[in-house]
Amino acid sequence: MTAAAKLPYPALTIFTARRIHTMDESLPVATAVAVSEGRIVAVGSLEDMAPWREGRAVTVDDRFAEHVLLPGLIDNHIHPFLGALLMPTEHIAPEAWRQADGSMRPAARTPEDYCRLLHERVAAHADRSKLVVSFGYQQSLHGKVGRPELDAWFPDRPVLLMQRSFHEHILNTRALALLGITREVVGEHPQVNWEQGHFIETGIKIVLQRLMPLVMNPQWYGRGLEMMTQLMHQGGITTAADMLFGAVDPDYELAQLDAVFEKGGAPMRVVNVFDVRSFASRATGVPVGPPEQPIDFAAALAPMQALMARATPKVWFSKAVKLFADGAMFSQLMQMKAPGYIDGHHGEWLMAPEVLADGVRTCWNAGWQMHTHVNGDAGMESVLEALTAAQEARPRFDHRFQMHHVGFHAAAQTERIAALGAHATVNPYYLHALGEDYARIGLGPERASQITRCGSLARAGIKVSFHSDYMMAPPEPLLLAWCAATRKTLGGQIMAPEERLTLMQALRGVTIDAAWALRLEHEVGSIAAGKRADFCVLEDDPFERGADALKDLRIAGTVFEGEPRMLAHPVGSSIAGLAQVHADAAAAAPSRTSLYKAVAAACCGVVDRCDVTRQWAAWFDQARQAAAAA
Repeated sequence: MTAAAKLPYPALTIFTARRIHTMDESLPVATAVAVSEGRIVAVGSLEDMAPWREGRAVTVDDRFAEHVLLPGLIDNHIHPFLGALLMPTEHIAPEAWRQADGSMRPAARTPEDYCRLLHERVAAHADRSKLVVSFGYQQSLHGKVGRPELDAWFPDRPVLLMQRSFHEHILNTRALALLGITREVVGEHPQVNWEQGHFIETGIKIVLQRLMPLVMNPQWYGRGLEMMTQLMHQGGITTAADMLFGAVDPDYELAQLDAVFEKGGAPMRVVNVFDVRSFASRATGVPVGPPEQPIDFAAALAPMQALMARATPKVWFSKAVKLFADGAMFSQLMQMKAPGYIDGHHGEWLMAPEVLADGVRTCWNAGWQMHTHVNGDAGMESVLEALTAAQEARPRFDHRFQMHHVGFHAAAQTERIAALGAHATVNPYYLHALGEDYARIGLGPERASQITRCGSLARAGIKVSFHSDYMMAPPEPLLLAWCAATRKTLGGQIMAPEERLTLMQALRGVTIDAAWALRLEHEVGSIAAGKRADFCVLEDDPFERGADALKDLRIAGTVFEGEPRMLAHPVGSSIAGLAQVHADAAAAAPSRTSLYKAVAAACCGVVDRCDVTRQWAAWFDQARQAAAAA
């Protein structure tokens, strides 16, 4: 074609589909979507596209004629760097675990299964001198495995086991020697059992420091991040928020994200939300301390703002920070109001209420959006008090303050959340994984059944979205939507059915409402003119199959900014077809009451506490620096 004959408008591709669920209330269903230069030009029927065809080279792509399109799915709280560290390990866990190639590592529900699978995975590593790391060990199901057992099984192989929650590491003698961990190095650390090779909570710092040369390099970390993006692709994710960016090293993290997302062509984008605590620590030179230690939040603002200029087409930044209230749900360290825990133990603060309030006030006054980790109702009270004080002192509109996880909160707190203009991004997998156990230990039936009470939040007008917090849940938004819509536990119970969401509400939680939580509803989250051409391609129609089938819907691939990227084979969720298997296993395992044993708070004194979720990012940073200097 000559320059004179060149068409005046960019080329147009029209994708037709069996059905398109747009998640746009004005035009909820369509059968065609036109795309040009990565953005949506028009939505409707093929006939509706006629005005857009003039003056363009047009391709009608009917590869999705038998498929259903949703907006590209969104996980608005995920940790790519944690996935990068753990994906290359051997996954042997109580639940089946999906791999980057789409295969499933089988669940190990008995000591015999665990022993057999561990031997198989260790034997698959040809180099007998290299460390083999396995993730997913759970003593209550897999039996007691310590250094003596590992030495007997693998006398000439270095092996390290990471517990399912990451809070425990177990090493055999060969692994200890390979990492240079001696009796003298361990000393009298109260959270290390030397004879058992068992390192728990703050004791794992000793192991992590010596693992850094292995895991913080492109051969491990880069490969792990690439595997992580493959896993997210299988979940239909086209937008993911790193809710702890800068926890390790901003420059290193950005270099790896660039290598995998930009240069590597991953069919998705990551939105970075700043770990304000780590940025403050680096800016002031003051190490992360106990929860009561003041943090100079203001010192973090300029370094964070400067990094926003380094955004790329697939690595975005949000003018938003991550803050923390109380401890972890999986270890029962969330802060609970009366009547507290059944056994009388107390939760843990990650930021003491006065420190959290200072962080909220500083970031609020500077105009930043805030995402706050909170799990218990006492933790929620501290967040609500901090937000109330900030709002009274300096009112803001459309601030989109986000409560993250929301493990358990009291019914009376729902109206306060709504009145303050806050919203919630919830991990509904908590109820699925923990509901039955916490009914017996820690919380009791009433409060355990009300974990992640999404229904009452939605009825109060709060926008509710979902996230995986990977590896706390699989990075599979449709599975999370299923958890919120059905409230089915691992054993098949339906807990607090009044808190279930409708199918539409559940799907909004992984599309348009998830985008809204990140202030990206103008870019992603629905299929509408002007937005990014991101689609999740389904074999099945969720509105035909219903809420109970969300976990079984088969994802065939995605379209990212107009470019189709199909999977080799359509896949359902990690638990598709496994619900009855898990229910039978739960019924046959009465000892499961100890599966999520509560961790005692402040067991090592004022400074060295049992709150890995507060300290581990700082440990990684220290260990990385030590590895770089070696």
